[in-house]
Amino acid sequence: MQGWIKLHRKILHSELFQNEKLLKIFIYCLTKSTHKRTECRLGRQKVQLEPGEFVFGRKKASSELNMKESTVRDYLKVLQEDNVITIKSTNKFSVITVNNWAVYQSHVEVTDNKTPAIEQQNDSTSPSENQQKATYNNDLELKELKNDKESIDTTTSEHSNSEVIRFYEKNFGQIPPHIHKEIVFYITDSGDEMVIEAMKRSLYRNKVNWGYVKSILQSWKNKGVGTLEEAKVEESQHSHNQFRGPSSRRRSKSSSPEWLKQKESQSTQPVNKPLRLEDVATMIKLRIKYKKEPDEIIQANCFGYNLSKDDIRNIREDLKTAEEILRSKTKLKVVGDS
Repeated sequence: MQGWIKLHRKILHSELFQNEKLLKIFIYCLTKSTHKRTECRLGRQKVQLEPGEFVFGRKKASSELNMKESTVRDYLKVLQEDNVITIKSTNKFSVITVNNWAVYQSHVEVTDNKTPAIEQQNDSTSPSENQQKATYNNDLELKELKNDKESIDTTTSEHSNSEVIRFYEKNFGQIPPHIHKEIVFYITDSGDEMVIEAMKRSLYRNKVNWGYVKSILQSWKNKGVGTLEEAKVEESQHSHNQFRGPSSRRRSKSSSPEWLKQKESQSTQPVNKPLRLEDVATMIKLRIKYKKEPDEIIQANCFGYNLSKDDIRNIREDLKTAEEILRSKTKLKVVGDS
């Protein structure tokens, strides 16, 4: 996005200026907002944007602001509570409106109703200065209108030369227009790194098509996977479950003699061990973060740890860490076995 915004010196004396992260996020909202009524497309949906509005993606904002997603969310909530911004969310995206945008970015300088006498005197005695000021304001307005035209939020063109687009063209081929728009949507929603990672996994599995990439991204979104680290843990869990799939066990039982079944059971015993404790802890915290139900968390993450609803509640309320509870379960299991 090109162009510029106005930033009044009064901000030096505001509460925003006292908190550097809050100020940074407020300025981010200003620079992301469109100057004119415009329309952008996210996937198959058209979104109408008014001046002072922009489509917000938490993953991308976290990356661009170099802040944790939770930090961005918390400070946006502060701005919303202070009536600085308004957030309208759907199940697919959010639109942020900068309240009083017209006041911040109006073409005419907003001043107090009471004008000091000295200013009135200067206005009446300095016609040449007033004329010069008017000329300057006209030039400024023309310049701003020009930048407004350049700043229309096209979204698609903003990402046309991004690393994601180049990666797709290099490995998948030319991008049809409808796929290009979907890629832009997922860049905004999930971030460049996650889209590229999904493409890499698609290539690794020899599924060279956008539909498969999109299914990976959608699966991550449904599971609450939002970072590369979380994606790696999810992949490890997926591989673990796939290796222990019920179909392979059924084939083994039906076609193998008893002595071979016993040998295979002994040789595959290490596979039945849980994932690394740290990986399971990460998955538990991730599901708690995205407000999954305790039963759902237990079913997805027990892996032999025999978690209870009380355990999940203790983790959720920060009474104990996930790692502490898992280690205690491991010790109990060892004592019981002996």
